[in-house]
Order: sequence, then structure tokens, then C-alpha cells
Amino acid sequence: MFSIKLGPAGSPEKSTLEGIKKVKELGLQAMEVEFVRGVKMSNDLAKQCGSEAKKLGIQLSIHAPYFINLASDEKEKIDASIKRILDS
Repeated sequence: MFSIKLGPAGSPEKSTLEGIKKVKELGLQAMEVEFVRGVKMSNDLAKQCGSEAKKLGIQLSIHAPYFINLASDEKEKIDASIKRILDS
């Protein structure tokens, strides 16, 4: 069975980690992590965010960068787009 979870697009606080805690405090169940202008989060911080979200029961989703183009005729653009998706 699936359930709808509600939460903000982006962190309601300055940091993603603090945003996860705020989402729980607000009684919400989800948060979208926005990487719309590029992935600017270390792997260590991503792991901390994942652990905190799991502990608090917050479902995380990702908004990958806007500049993704898998339909380009240019292999370099496709390769860069795949990298952005995987980094996200």
C-alpha cells in the first residue's frame, strides 16, 4: 500500500540537515532536496542527512539540476547529464 507524504520543496532552514529536523517539528513527512543549480553537498553530509531523515521518519526526494539533456546530439552533454543525475 502506498501513502501520500507531504513536505516542502527545499529546506525550510538554511541547511538541509536542520531542514529535516524542522520538517519533523512541523509535523510533515517528506522533504525535497534541491540540487537545481548543481550538486553542492559532500558525501559525508548526504549520509548524515539520510541517517537523520531515516531516524525521524522523513522521506527525502531529490530535484536534480535543471541542466540535464539526455536528448542531445552531443555525447558530451549526454555524459554530463548522466553524471549530474548520478551525483544527485
